[in-house]
Amino acid sequence: MSTQDELFVRLDNLGCIELSGPQAQEYLQGQVTIDTSKMSPDAARFGAHCDFKGKTWAVFIASLVDGKYNLLMQRSALDKSLAELKKYGVFSKVDINSKDAELAYFGFSGAAASVAVEKFFPDLKQNHLATVANELGFAICINISSPRYILALNKEGQQSLSPVQVSSDNDAMNQWEALDILDALPTITAKTANEFVPQMLNLQAISGIDFDKGCYMGQETIARTKFLGRNKRAAFVLIGKPVDSSISFDSAMPLEKQAGENWRSGGTVLRSASADNCSMLLAVLANDTQIGDVLRLKAFPEQKFEVQALPYTLDEK
Repeated sequence: MSTQDELFVRLDNLGCIELSGPQAQEYLQGQVTIDTSKMSPDAARFGAHCDFKGKTWAVFIASLVDGKYNLLMQRSALDKSLAELKKYGVFSKVDINSKDAELAYFGFSGAAASVAVEKFFPDLKQNHLATVANELGFAICINISSPRYILALNKEGQQSLSPVQVSSDNDAMNQWEALDILDALPTITAKTANEFVPQMLNLQAISGIDFDKGCYMGQETIARTKFLGRNKRAAFVLIGKPVDSSISFDSAMPLEKQAGENWRSGGTVLRSASADNCSMLLAVLANDTQIGDVLRLKAFPEQKFEVQALPYTLDEK
């Protein structure tokens, strides 16, 4: 789809965990891959919450709002991440709660998006991961291919949004998912939790890992993966012909790669969408995968996909 297509969509697949209290920053510092001591209210961060083996429970966008830390993530991954954060939070002066009873989430993209967002968050800039908060909630700019916005609105903000024609159907959600795939933004769902270290999801390439911070859950594995060169996988964008409407495919589905006349295990789907008369995947594959390589869905071998160029390099930022 064109990045200029106007899209105002309710993102019911998102959820948010809030950490507050006098030791919120210190506690979160020991749990996630980014240095929370360096966060500012005007810039969000991608990051990961992992188990002690370095396997990812959730990929999030973290923002600092009124001294509180908000972790925006896939709703299906939220319960596990929330439970694990609360498990160790009892030993710190920190309150950890889901914000989903208070907030609703919306995606704005296209030529009119900046104008629309300015009505609610006039101070929000267009640089990547710029963040602003006010009495309506908070907003984050995603600007890899072009500016688009995630809005987390409280009840007052949702009432103010009523003049905007917001879609909540599957087609609109699918279009937003396609934009995330084209931007190669990794995510974890309940189906893919505890399967990948963050580097397999390209977190190091989108400033989602701070290798020079103190100890945190999974740090030993994550550091060893980097400094010993043990990571053999990465996330890639794949595009293919439209998927048959009778086929339902989702995260965690296995892919196969052609090897001569045969097909062998090739990778795992992270997210999927259809747009512009084609189907799109973001999938974890071998990190020596080349642009133009062909893969297929194991369960539906007639559905083939070709690897595309990433919108960023796989080097650490």
